[in-house]
Amino acid sequence: MTTALVTGGTKNIGFAIAARLGQDGFSVAVNGRTPAAVEEAVDRLRALGVTADGFVADVTDEASVDRMCARIEDQLGPVGVLVNNAGVRCHGPLTQTSTTDWNRVLDVVLTGSFLTVRRLLPGMMAAGWGRIVNLAGLSGQMGAASRIAVVTAKSGIIGFTKAVALETAPHGITANAISPGFVDTDRSPSLGDRSAAAAHYERGRETPVGRVGQPEDIAELCAFLCSRQAGYITGQTIAANGGTYM
Repeated sequence: MTTALVTGGTKNIGFAIAARLGQDGFSVAVNGRTPAAVEEAVDRLRALGVTADGFVADVTDEASVDRMCARIEDQLGPVGVLVNNAGVRCHGPLTQTSTTDWNRVLDVVLTGSFLTVRRLLPGMMAAGWGRIVNLAGLSGQMGAASRIAVVTAKSGIIGFTKAVALETAPHGITANAISPGFVDTDRSPSLGDRSAAAAHYERGRETPVGRVGQPEDIAELCAFLCSRQAGYITGQTIAANGGTYM
């Protein structure tokens, strides 16, 4: 049974991806920042019949990532699929964005993806197979006001994915990015997110398909990219946005 690690997998899109990969027969390692959230997610996944185990780690911390990956390998075996979903939001005008908020968003999205890929890549290369999927976003493709840190981080993920894809293609490994549009998720009221959420869902209803996306919409795409059938797709940013950006 191939092991799949989903960072930020305790809720929303990450949880839906973990559940969908479990349905495809992967042994799922669910990462989160707090023991309570990880334990709850694992219980929910197991109730769905998914083979799942939880691993608490801060993806921005190199030592924490190394310890997590070592534990996963010891308990579940080599990781063949990595989904970098962990992220954090920050809303507000550029002039009111603190250095702390800026660094936090870039650390979670970019540094976290770098650290997990770097740690797990040797195992994938030794196996001659692997799947890496990074979560980008609509704002990273088309920009967005009052989201300077998120736009920068998600744009960076697109470039990061291309670089990883070129470096790993000779080893039977693919790397792709998924760019979700307006997706129905639980959104924190912190960092101005309450008003942003209201605008988010209003814009979502204006998509060409006439609805906001569901986490399962993203999970289905991710499951395909993680499959053996997707071996000729790499270095791509694939949008799932209801036609909002083409």
